[in-house]
Amino acid sequence: MSHNELLAPADFDELADWLVSVSSAFSPAELHGAIIGGLSGSMRLSQREWSLFGLAIMGAGEQLSPDDNNNTLAAIGGMAQAQLALLGDSELAFAPFLPDDESSIEQRTEAVSLWCRGFLGGFAEAQVKRQRSGETTGDEALPETVVEALRDMAAIAQATVEADAASDDEYDDEFENQPLNPSENWVEDSGLSDSTDGDPEFENDYMEIVEYLRLAALTVFTEYGWVEAYQANPKGADPASAAAMPDNKTLH
Repeated sequence: MSHNELLAPADFDELADWLVSVSSAFSPAELHGAIIGGLSGSMRLSQREWSLFGLAIMGAGEQLSPDDNNNTLAAIGGMAQAQLALLGDSELAFAPFLPDDESSIEQRTEAVSLWCRGFLGGFAEAQVKRQRSGETTGDEALPETVVEALRDMAAIAQATVEADAASDDEYDDEFENQPLNPSENWVEDSGLSDSTDGDPEFENDYMEIVEYLRLAALTVFTEYGWVEAYQANPKGADPASAAAMPDNKTLH
């Protein structure tokens, strides 16, 4: 493990502290979601490139350039590499960066929404990068389980933000040709959209959705973005089969 990876934020609070240290009000949940979305879309970058990707997502200025700021390389570039290892870990240790239960329900549900938005944006950026590099034409159909996971993430994001904020989503154009409109009442049935703070039933609903979100991200990574598994099995078999992943790692 590199020095930068050792210094990389390992959870929501550590990433939030780093953002505060660089005077950024950007959401740690959305930044983490964008990196995981990029990784799950098969984006593989150097630490410097990941840092530039994260800074672009944040809209940060040149004062945080990774060229002369080891702190930025460690925080964003190191985190991306560490998260890639977690996504491919057989212990299923990956988890989205979200506030702990000391935060209010409103803060936690907003973070869930922002994490989903970040993931969808990062995944879209990965697809654009693949098209520009000639790896794909953009016409290939995504695996059905991946489409289902992306659709559910879009539904979760839409259910946990105000309608006017959702209508201004900066990532909408990236997904205009993707089938992301929810086709089922999954979020409504979960109870997330109409519960109140302090309700024990809501806490259970929230935890179930966070776990579903974790598995949805693992599904997209395992069934689409895990290029290392394809490289280990050049005949083109399913990467989950190639790496003998546990059955409960993906959504079926």
